[in-house]
Amino acid sequence: MIRSHLVRFVTAAGLSATAVLALSDPLAGQDRGKAGPVTVKTILKVEFAIQEIDPPNLVVTATGQVPTGGWSGAKLTRKKYDTPPADGIQDYTLTAVAPTGIVTQALSKVEARDTWSRYTVEAPWLKGVRIQGADKGVVVKMLDGKK
Repeated sequence: MIRSHLVRFVTAAGLSATAVLALSDPLAGQDRGKAGPVTVKTILKVEFAIQEIDPPNLVVTATGQVPTGGWSGAKLTRKKYDTPPADGIQDYTLTAVAPTGIVTQALSKVEARDTWSRYTVEAPWLKGVRIQGADKGVVVKMLDGKK
């Protein structure tokens, strides 16, 4: 009888631990073959600064929201164009690496920055930047302050 209760207790404890691990896994239900960066779903903020040197640099900073704590390796990647975009807007993608194992169950932020040296020489067509995310992840920021 005691053995029967012990077996039930151990089984219940094992199932509970499995459930906790599944709930705390930010990639639960997703393809585990991709251990690399994933596109951040929500872009919260985009800022830019122009470093006044000759020629100037453009520094773009993006902040995104991730579903749990523990995300790392946030990167803001500038798209390369064969021909300049007709709208004059430079596209970026914000990515980060999801954590493995047990993580804090709270919405968190990641931030990444890109410094574009000599942007006025490389992209005289530039009017603004667009940060791409996966969900609510499109934020456009015009360099002249207009929306």
